[in-house]
Amino acid sequence: MPNQSKIDQVDLVATKLKSAKSAALLQYQGLTAAQISALRAKVKATGGEMSVVKNSLISRAFLKLGISLPSVLAGPTAVVYSNEDEIAPLKEIDTVNKDKEKTSFKYGLFNGKLLSLDELKKFLSLPSKSSLIAQFIGGLKNPLQRLVYAMRYNQTQLVMTLKAVADKQK
Repeated sequence: MPNQSKIDQVDLVATKLKSAKSAALLQYQGLTAAQISALRAKVKATGGEMSVVKNSLISRAFLKLGISLPSVLAGPTAVVYSNEDEIAPLKEIDTVNKDKEKTSFKYGLFNGKLLSLDELKKFLSLPSKSSLIAQFIGGLKNPLQRLVYAMRYNQTQLVMTLKAVADKQK
């Protein structure tokens, strides 16, 4: 018979997975407690949440969402939830991984779809939401700047021509 606290934990993980914009399962073996705390703080600063959960409870939470994991989870696993920006917390972990090479992703979750490791890496290669917004605004701003420059150029040329004519007549 399952323990009530474990049932509550499965429900909590399933609820967080369902409400998160994206999520990832992270293998963190090899990190010290201080490094894990620092990683949690970085994830929280980018609008995410990281929690360590037993593999069996993670599998049951995924089953509750109607997703079966292709393989049994092994080793210590943390679940990273992206609550505000879909990519920023996961990119933060990817950055830490490049520095320390002690963490690795197992699976990802986006829009209720399980992402394999390859799909997750493609997902992480996308620019963050703020970068996309900046690119969009820059794209809107560029034609307007060109129009202003073109209009000013003609006015400047007219003024310079009139000044040259006036100087000649003196």
